[in-house]
Amino acid sequence: MGDVTQAVKKRLSIGILRRNEIIRLIERGINTAYSIAKAMDLDPGTVKHHLDWLEEKGLVKSEIVVEKGRAKRIFRLTFPARILERVMEILDLVDVDIRGAEKEIARLVLEVVEGLEEDEISFDEADRIFTALLALKTVELSEEIEEMLTLANELHDGNWETVAMLKNLAREVVTNV
Repeated sequence: MGDVTQAVKKRLSIGILRRNEIIRLIERGINTAYSIAKAMDLDPGTVKHHLDWLEEKGLVKSEIVVEKGRAKRIFRLTFPARILERVMEILDLVDVDIRGAEKEIARLVLEVVEGLEEDEISFDEADRIFTALLALKTVELSEEIEEMLTLANELHDGNWETVAMLKNLAREVVTNV
């Protein structure tokens, strides 16, 4: 059984690395499955698989554009790359270690809340991060994490009381999970 778990973890880590590289390429303007596959020296089908996964999770979006009489599918990031990479790592961890993933969610929430308090990030930036975390709503998470994600998505109103509640909840989860 340990060998199977190690094999799954290895496959997931390769997926994380590839998706992170895809995100960085899209951020640089390399934004079609073919151009990404060429830049990564991968089969276009493999890249399409990762792009479909990213789009299904709401981390990228695509649109069909016509250039020089030819239609092509262009991918764009829905959030800044650094945020997407953290969220993807959590999404991949969910499949292997749900409790570890919940702890990572709480750590990210705590980091964002502390960034708000120290005026390093704005409420708009925090809202974008927490909106990216909504991709986790497809996963059955503990009540504490569900409550945390619900609170986090109410931060757009700039309510410092909500920030304090979120911080306390995140600290509790980080220390108890």
